[in-house]
Order: sequence, then C-alpha cells, then structure tokens
Amino acid sequence: MGPRLTEARNPRTASIDRADSATIVHLIQAEDRAVPEAAGSQAAAIARVVDDVVERFRRGGRLLYVGAGTSGRLGVLDATECPPTFGVQPDLVRAIIAGGPGALVRSAEGAEDSRTGGAEAVRELGVKPADLVLGIATSGTTPYVLGALDEAAALGAGTAFLGCAEPSDEVVGLADHLILPLVGPEVIAGSTRLKAGTATKLVLNTITTAAMIRTGRVYENLMVDLRARSAKLVDRGIRILRTLTGESGREARHALIRTGGAVKTALAMHALDVDRALAERYLDCVDGFLGLAIERFSGAERPYYGGYPEAPGWPDSAALLERLRAAPARLVDARAEGAAADAEGHCVPADPTSWTPGQHAAHLAAFEREAVRPRLERWFEDPGQGERVRAFDDWRAGVAPAAETDFEAAAEAFAAARAATVAVIPGAVDAVLTQRARIGDETVTLYQFLRGVAQHDAAHEERIRERVHPALLAGENA
Repeated sequence: MGPRLTEARNPRTASIDRADSATIVHLIQAEDRAVPEAAGSQAAAIARVVDDVVERFRRGGRLLYVGAGTSGRLGVLDATECPPTFGVQPDLVRAIIAGGPGALVRSAEGAEDSRTGGAEAVRELGVKPADLVLGIATSGTTPYVLGALDEAAALGAGTAFLGCAEPSDEVVGLADHLILPLVGPEVIAGSTRLKAGTATKLVLNTITTAAMIRTGRVYENLMVDLRARSAKLVDRGIRILRTLTGESGREARHALIRTGGAVKTALAMHALDVDRALAERYLDCVDGFLGLAIERFSGAERPYYGGYPEAPGWPDSAALLERLRAAPARLVDARAEGAAADAEGHCVPADPTSWTPGQHAAHLAAFEREAVRPRLERWFEDPGQGERVRAFDDWRAGVAPAAETDFEAAAEAFAAARAATVAVIPGAVDAVLTQRARIGDETVTLYQFLRGVAQHDAAHEERIRERVHPALLAGENA
C-alpha cells in the first residue's frame, strides 16, 4: 500500500455513477462497515496515546490537535465537546485548524499547504514539553500538519500522528505514536470525509473519553464532572444526583445550587456528609476520583489534610510549583470569565451574599502573607534540625474576608505575595517534600502543605468564575 491510499480508486464502487439511490446507499454502507474494524486494529496504539495523555494532564500539560480540512474540523469538534461533557477548562484539549476559525465553515484548502503556517500556529499556542501534539492527516502528507509536528518536536513536546495511509519516513521520525486505521480506498476516490473521517472521529472519541475516565471525570459510567451551565446540563445533573443519591428533584436542585452546578462536588458532599470546602479538599486529595474519595474518607476518622502522598501522579514537584506560580494569573482569568458570563446575561451569581471578586483576591493576598509564607519560612529556617517536627496553628480558620476592595489592586498584591512565597521554597524541593510539620491535630508533609495551598487557590478561582445557570434557580421553588 502506498502513502496515498486515500486517493486510490475503489474497484467496488467503480460503477456508482450509474447506480440508483438504493444501490448507492448500500454501497456506502457496505464500505462503512469496514471502519470499526480498521479503528479496532489500532486499539493498542490508541491505549498508548491515552496513557501518555493522562500522564501529561497530571503534569499540567495539554492535548493539542492539528489538522486541515475535514481532519481539522473533527479535531475542533472533539476538543470543543470536552468542557461541557467533562467539566474541564477549554484549554486542556485544544485544536488548531489550518486557515483558522473561518475554515470551520468555509473551505481554506490553500492553508494546508503551508508548512510554516503549522509551525507558527504551534508556537502561537505556547506549546511546551508537557503537551502532546497530535497531528491528523488522513493522507499522511499535509504540509501544515507536518510543520506543526516538526515544531512541536523541536520544542520538546510529545508528538502523535493519526492517518489512514501508510506514513512517510518523515512522519515515522517525527511522531512518538502512530495511529493508522487503514480504511482503504474511499467510495469516491480522495473524499476523506467518508470512511477516513468516520475512523478519525472514532479514534478521537476514544482518546479523550478514555483519558477523562482515567483522570477521574467519570463515576461508574456517569459524567459526574459536568457543570450545570445550560438547561440541558441542569436536567442531566439533577438526574445524575437523583440516580446516585435517591434524593428528590428539589433536593438535587438545591445541592447543585450550593455547589455552583458542580455535580461531583454535590455527590461528594452527600456521600461523605461534609460541607463544600471539605468535599473539594477530599476530591483534590485523590485527584478528582469520586469513588476513591468515598472509599478513603468515608470512615469516622478522616484527616483534613491527609491523603495527598497517595494521590495518583505523586509526586510531581515541578507541576505543583508551576501550579502555585500560575495562581495569580489564573485568578485574573477567572475574573474575566465570570465577568463575561454576567455581561452576556445568561448566568447569575449562585449566592448574592458570597464574596465579591475583590474580596476573594484580597483574602488570598492576606492569607499568603499571614498564613502561608510564615509557615514556609519557619519550615526551612534551619535545615539541620533533621526530623524535628515544627508546630503551627490550624490554618482552617483562615483569614477573615477583607472589606470590598479593587480587584486589580488586590490581584497584584496576591501576585507579589505569592512570588515572595515561592522564593522561599528551595530549588531542590524534591529532597524536602517529605519534611513534616504539625498543623492543628495533624502531622503533614511539605507536599501535603503545598498542595493544600494550591487547592485553596483553586477554590477561590472557581468562586470568582462560578455562575449558576438560570434554569437551576428557575425551578428552585418548584
């Protein structure tokens, strides 16, 4: 088989131009039946890509699709369906299409011929070593995709290739993973929106669905990580809660209102009989796996801080420190998202008495100065003290919310305070992650402490970003 298998003529459909409608439909469907088998032949290769994607997600990386024409549109389709289905942020799975967003609705055939265009798109998206770039080119020869893969490899990112023809030597050299569902010649020679497009959709569905399951975004076979941010998702979230908890529709609706539409958090609150903050902490301890949180923290004696060292992916100090460094910027992004939702008029605040964005930012700045950095300074004040366990007051009391203040100024204060905190942490942090201290009635490691700080950041980011869809509130008194 040559590298342009998708351009070959199909002997089974050579007379299709003279066939009636029933015969044409029969011929197309007969060819389509070969697609699942071709995709199934790549099960082992797909599983290896899933494993790689899962590991990169845990390190703060992303999955990035690159394609042109039909391949690019299918990548965009799969990426855009991940946030509503699995509750992930839009930048976790991204797609680049030759010709830009306009190519989604209007053909931009010439754009796929630009190898430099693919490379530039990868650079513009800020690809980093933790990311995996998956090129999609059913023919295996699209210059835009090859340029993107070449640039991704040069930047140290992981690479994968999905095509429906035998790959060239260049593709083999560029890609860490090859997925090759060879569906054979199309019903109409070269029309890769047919069998090749269907095979591409099957493969992409499998990669993202499996990766989301492996990262704790599914419980049993329910999409518990969805956010109730549309009427359809409100209805689905209520049904999931009722199915798993036995609560009435009214109780399920109120549970979602209390969590800003977060189904999994509401389920953890119910299963563990805890408030929202503690449910979020326990879920973070196990990297979001609801079943593991219920198993680990449903006993009478359950730690507030504990569990982190056994979480999937432990330990990854580089990702943890990057998460801490990036928190001020994420807070600003969260504010922009929340403000945009308000401006569109589609969403309303979940709780009129909740803190304002300025109060959240001011709280984080004060908490950093008064609770986080002083502990770390003492933690590292005398490395020669060996196993001596330092003791601190329980930080769960936190810092009282500040009076209303300007968000931008408070966010800048938080950024400055966090930079000073990160400067306290030694460069060789792996060597000290197991150092211990006592906080309240628990002895914790440095890793537990730092990840607790990151979880606290995330909770405030979500409160600023968070909005409850009117469909939730509309039925509150029903």
